[in-house]
Amino acid sequence: MKITLVKNGIFPVTKDKSGIPIKDKPATGFPFPGTLQGEGKLAGVPVLFIRTSGCNLRCTWETDKGEVSICDTPYSSHFIKETEEWEIDDIVRIIRFNTTRIHHIVISGGEPTTQPLPLLQLTRQIKQKLGHHITLETNGIIFIPELVYWVDLFSISPKLSSSEPTPYKVRKLKQPVDEAHIRDHKKFRRNIDTIQKYINACMTMGSYYADIPDGIPARLSTKDFQLKFVISKESDIDEIRKDFLDHLNFVQPGDIILMPVGGNSNLLRQTSLLTARLAIQNGWRFTPRLHIDLFDDKQGV
Repeated sequence: MKITLVKNGIFPVTKDKSGIPIKDKPATGFPFPGTLQGEGKLAGVPVLFIRTSGCNLRCTWETDKGEVSICDTPYSSHFIKETEEWEIDDIVRIIRFNTTRIHHIVISGGEPTTQPLPLLQLTRQIKQKLGHHITLETNGIIFIPELVYWVDLFSISPKLSSSEPTPYKVRKLKQPVDEAHIRDHKKFRRNIDTIQKYINACMTMGSYYADIPDGIPARLSTKDFQLKFVISKESDIDEIRKDFLDHLNFVQPGDIILMPVGGNSNLLRQTSLLTARLAIQNGWRFTPRLHIDLFDDKQGV
């Protein structure tokens, strides 16, 4: 079975699927495989990334100062130019040869769940053959039940109304306005049922679809989740509470992560202080974007 990745979508690596050294040095500039998870509960942990191609939202933000920003990986969502079809077995081989000291794999996008069967095969084989910790980064729209057996950390990034690709923002980016895309984004970006199922999969409830018990179930020691909200303006906080947290069960303050919008270091400098203040005020976590702090907007890091 094959899965569609962005070009050079398994990174950073120094050996190919046969274990033969690759001529070019990784984009990190380091002569060895791996990078750091840049966001969330595992920020700073050495990881290997698998980046799928294609996204079902393709968000666009605007800050209080009028800066418009798309996601920090537009080559996997907004402006897809080059993709690669990979056999799942070959991906597992590459991971095996490039994870001597790395034990965490991050599957990101784009939106990985738009390829449900390949994603399921990929996570199953990584876990069964290599035993690595798997983080799945998702916008929380599509639920794939079998993933709960193989994924260790569900990194869910629900999208707020500030991410909607309004005609004004799209035109400011000098892109064509797609009314169908705007309509679908508004309709599908918030899926409380799917988010709750991923959360339930991390609790001692016996099933992701079980009824809410009378007592609060414990968090499974082998599963975890985080709700990672991209912050572009102060008003995002009310929406996080009213449209998401008020409708979700079993979410603790440490599960709520605020991340500043910004696909480059210049924009991050403008939004990080606001995001940090909001995190402190609400008792939630702030996450940096270490990959941008370290490598700016370079691809493959």
